[in-house]
Amino acid sequence: MNVTRQSAGVLVAEMRTGRLRCVEVMEAFADRIERYNSRVNAIIQLDLVKALDAAAVADKARDAGQAMGPLFGLPVAVKDNYDVVGFRTTYGAPALRNNWPDADSLHIARMKAAGAIVVGKTNMPEFAFGEDTDNPLWGRTRNPYCLNRTAGSSSGGSGAALALDLVALADGSDLGGSTRIPASWCNIVGYRPTTGVVPKVPSVAPFDRLHVVGPMARRVDDIRLSLSVVCGRDVRSPITAPFGPQEFAAPLTGNLAGIRIAFSVDSAIFRIDSSVTDALTPCADVLSKAGAKVTDAAPDVRFLARSQPVFRALCAAEYAGWAVDEHGLELGHLILDLVGQSRRLTGYEIERANMMRVKAWHRMANFFDSYDLVCWPTSSGSPFAPDMPGLKEFDWDTVCISPALDLPSISVPAGFTQDGLPTGLHILGPPGSDRLVLEAAEAIERGLQMWQRNPPNEKLEVASTR
Repeated sequence: MNVTRQSAGVLVAEMRTGRLRCVEVMEAFADRIERYNSRVNAIIQLDLVKALDAAAVADKARDAGQAMGPLFGLPVAVKDNYDVVGFRTTYGAPALRNNWPDADSLHIARMKAAGAIVVGKTNMPEFAFGEDTDNPLWGRTRNPYCLNRTAGSSSGGSGAALALDLVALADGSDLGGSTRIPASWCNIVGYRPTTGVVPKVPSVAPFDRLHVVGPMARRVDDIRLSLSVVCGRDVRSPITAPFGPQEFAAPLTGNLAGIRIAFSVDSAIFRIDSSVTDALTPCADVLSKAGAKVTDAAPDVRFLARSQPVFRALCAAEYAGWAVDEHGLELGHLILDLVGQSRRLTGYEIERANMMRVKAWHRMANFFDSYDLVCWPTSSGSPFAPDMPGLKEFDWDTVCISPALDLPSISVPAGFTQDGLPTGLHILGPPGSDRLVLEAAEAIERGLQMWQRNPPNEKLEVASTR
């Protein structure tokens, strides 16, 4: 058995029965990390000694007949804007290089209680704002499919780590597409749940509905498994999901019988590169074979993307305003500019952005009267090369609709361009339809089996940027 290629669910089952020792699994992933992490710079803080010790403790607990959680023995990585005891939370900022938390973020505490073992922290742009996973403290994360292309942002470290099988599960955060774009460009799965499904504790912006914690994985059912652990109300979070962990208790089936899906991967609504359209077109047939009624349609809500700069600036001030006030010019220009922009916004500008959101919501709500789900490309094009002028031709229109309207959405691996670069299908549903969104993604995964195709080149050559 190739241990590191197995899904999180399979690994847990094998470790719970003792067919695989937790130490054996951790050693396999540690070997991958030592061989490949330095080439992509995905995991930027690492403690394999402590992880191996924890795996040995887990083996002893199983042998003694103690209870084993649903994430028993799994090696996981945590994005560097969440707290893990024993690791620094730097937000990618040199000014916070010595920020040691004294407690875990809630979703991490829940994962640990379920048996997961944190091996390290994954890279991100400073304060998770930026089009590329790069920061002045830890440097750039490279795309495992092409070293001179971006891994996406802002959860690019998690995306690259999963693509190279360095960990079995990871987390991300999503404000404008930050779990889904790295998933699309690293050929893994990235999920943005309905706000409140994963409580944000602690949080400097507890009433914010744009930024959410989102699981990332190599298989869709692993997302479901992660959500079954991290979902659930917490009194410290004022925003609560309409359901609890039981929503994700049963494995996914991929059965879409009777589900109405609007499917559009061409340029009818968004500016989509033809290579992406060609790669994703077969997905319509896969969804039909799973039982869905698929129609070529899409809601005309692209205008909502014009409000994204306002919402993004406001969120930057909520999440990083304190750091700007405390550290000033020690921080990078992007976060300084965004917070500064937020503090210059007028009430009129904020009102117009909110009115665009209201208009888009009514249009989308009417659309969901006729369709249960919507599918379009996660990204409008291939991963760009950050250092090469003229190749950064990517906009976030396809993914920023979800945060503004609180739509659960997922990027699932669904094809490769002619250049061999991965792309993903974006599946969206109305608020609270999280389980259905996952079932549709499961149908795509089963139909295409993309996780078995075109793995990253382990030689990690620098490919052409044509």
